[in-house]
Amino acid sequence: MKNETHTWSEGLQQETLNAISEMRINPDGKLRFKNRHKGGAYMTFQDLLSGKLSLTDNESGEVSEFADTEELLTAGWAVD
Repeated sequence: MKNETHTWSEGLQQETLNAISEMRINPDGKLRFKNRHKGGAYMTFQDLLSGKLSLTDNESGEVSEFADTEELLTAGWAVD
């Protein structure tokens, strides 16, 4: 299976890392993400504060947890 890390540019991957580390939360209390294969998801401010890397799918509400930012990027997620 092809590594999905290459689906986003290096610049967007770096922007994603920066957004997570700087906790760039929208006024609604969420940091929004996109994935070319899975659509959209968000991370809550509470999760970021606790150091928990979990994304909640915008449509289904399903939660995916990641061990670290590398795993999140490898799964094809990037800041939206």
